[in-house]
Amino acid sequence: MQAAFSYGHWQGRRLDNRSAVDSCDLPVGFPLEEAAAFNQGNPLTSVIGSQGFLVFENAPHLTVILYAYYEDARSFSCGRCTPCRMGTVLIAEALKNAVEGRGSTVDWDEIAETARHMKVSSLCGIGLQSAEPILGAIENFRAELETTEPVAGLQGLKDAKQYVSTATAPCIEACPAHVNVPRYIDYIRDGRPEMAEGVLLKRYPLVGTCGRVCVRPCEAACARRFNEQPIAIRDLKRHAADELGVGSAELFDDAMLKHPAPGVDPHQRIAVIGAGPAGIVCAYHLLRLGRPVDVFEMEQEAGGMARWGIPSYRLPRAELAGETDIVKTLGGHYRYGEKLGRDFHLNDLFAQGYDAVFLGIGCARGQFLGLPDEDQNAQGYLRGLDFLLEVEHSQGTPEGPKPLEGDVVVIGCGNVAMDCCRTARRIVKPGCQVTVAYRRIEASAPADPEEIHAARAEGIRFEFLSAPKRILVENGRVVGIELVRMHQTEPDASGRRAVKPLPGSEFIIPCSYVIAAIGQKMDPTVFIPEDGIALTRWGTIETKENFTTSREGVFAGGDAATGPKTLILAMAQGEAAAKSIDQYLKTREPAFFPRTRLSQIIAKAKLVGACRPTRPLPIEARYTSKFLDPEARSANWEEVEGAMTIEEARQESQRCMRCMRLIAVTTRNPVVEHEPTAPNAATF
Repeated sequence: MQAAFSYGHWQGRRLDNRSAVDSCDLPVGFPLEEAAAFNQGNPLTSVIGSQGFLVFENAPHLTVILYAYYEDARSFSCGRCTPCRMGTVLIAEALKNAVEGRGSTVDWDEIAETARHMKVSSLCGIGLQSAEPILGAIENFRAELETTEPVAGLQGLKDAKQYVSTATAPCIEACPAHVNVPRYIDYIRDGRPEMAEGVLLKRYPLVGTCGRVCVRPCEAACARRFNEQPIAIRDLKRHAADELGVGSAELFDDAMLKHPAPGVDPHQRIAVIGAGPAGIVCAYHLLRLGRPVDVFEMEQEAGGMARWGIPSYRLPRAELAGETDIVKTLGGHYRYGEKLGRDFHLNDLFAQGYDAVFLGIGCARGQFLGLPDEDQNAQGYLRGLDFLLEVEHSQGTPEGPKPLEGDVVVIGCGNVAMDCCRTARRIVKPGCQVTVAYRRIEASAPADPEEIHAARAEGIRFEFLSAPKRILVENGRVVGIELVRMHQTEPDASGRRAVKPLPGSEFIIPCSYVIAAIGQKMDPTVFIPEDGIALTRWGTIETKENFTTSREGVFAGGDAATGPKTLILAMAQGEAAAKSIDQYLKTREPAFFPRTRLSQIIAKAKLVGACRPTRPLPIEARYTSKFLDPEARSANWEEVEGAMTIEEARQESQRCMRCMRLIAVTTRNPVVEHEPTAPNAATF
């Protein structure tokens, strides 16, 4: 179903469908079906952004739409350059006059000149890109602007909750948590790391943790890559946390719990199962709303896979502990050593008076290779996660990790495989070799390229285009692994190359240990039929977009719902699930996420784009990370990557082009943060 398009200015073209006389061209690049419903039963009435504006049937007057947009532009302007700082003010004031019926007194030619000046002279994307809608309106629909009577909608779209907007950029859209990357980079450039941390704390408390181990989807989208290299966004995030010198828990106090958010019943209790990134972030946002939260964790420390699956040479334990303590600081409680399915079931929690449950139990079960006739009980045959967990648990004992006496082969080339091979390198006896075997080429490896580089520097060998064929076992112990060489096929229709074995290319690597690091999954044995939790065919918890499960009052997110993904995605889902739980407890209706829906429209209509620079920029080298000497670091557990200095952070932050885009939509009805429930329909 498509919304009825009326008129607009889009990608430099005038479009008008209001009379049979005018020619009608539908907007190029905007999928009109997206306008049919922003949320359930609520169609768009306009879209406005750097490509222009589109107006649909039953829309407010054009001046009202433009006025709301340029009021936003004025508030988002960083104020560093006159064209944007003053231009947005002048345009907004002119549109206010038009809304109030004085449009005929405005010098619209002068306003157009102001907008053109913004478009070519502003220093950031807000000024450069927000001029297009007013220019299109003045050029093509001036009669709409030259009002002589106040127009309907004077009370303001925002007050009526019929206006949703975001100032975004490629890095923000690429981040699952939609962190305002340019804003915290601005604060670092200005020497205010505490303000940068504040921007990040709006989304999650694990700032220093994420600044060390995030997979950096933001950097992959950074527009600076078109000039030389992306900005070192993750390193800047870590810098903000390091400069404060305290864990994020120390930035909060108990006073934050004395005034629950409006509509919050402080007697409604929530149980969060799993103290991993998803669970901690879910608890964090619920506690900030003033809701009581207990976090159940089967281990004796919080952090989940960030604590037990990421080695301390990448993520120091003190850093993580200082951030996970925020749950206790905000009034929450950890209940360590309590495991779902062993110590309690879901019915027990509801019987104890909990009003909602969040499942953030992760994917902590590794997988064997599944080769023909493999002996999974053979000594020396290990699953990657089991290996990492055993090493981490032994770190707290007087003896420390047990040395590996013999060569090691790790199968797989994801980030877990990199953690396994680099951990093995630190505990093998001198003279022993660690090898990584992967069935595809290096460029296809899912691991962070920096991790592969670091592993190589530490003396780890790689065998690419090599697939395991059988594990050699003698007297119940691994003695080697047989692999076969692979070759790439020609690209298929999608451009993807498959790999196939080369007949007769088998070879053997003698070894004492084979570590399978080919994936992980959720442990389904934690559930019993009475729990009422449906699983997908992939063995993950079945959830809807609002993180509800098959059982009312139970929500899930993170790896348990998505399969093994990333820390930043798990944290983003923890935040969203907290909002969904809050809405459920208030209304018993499914939550709706306006920012998520707007992001879907942005992606489908390509409203942000790649933000490739349109004018020459100086070549400025990217910050180069500093590492401990490979030979020295491979013998200990010290953090291998050093921190930025204040000057290095300032210089790197200055490379940000602040390529923001202001994008907004208006809707026929108010946008509420829950979906209206159809009559006689179940809420979940």
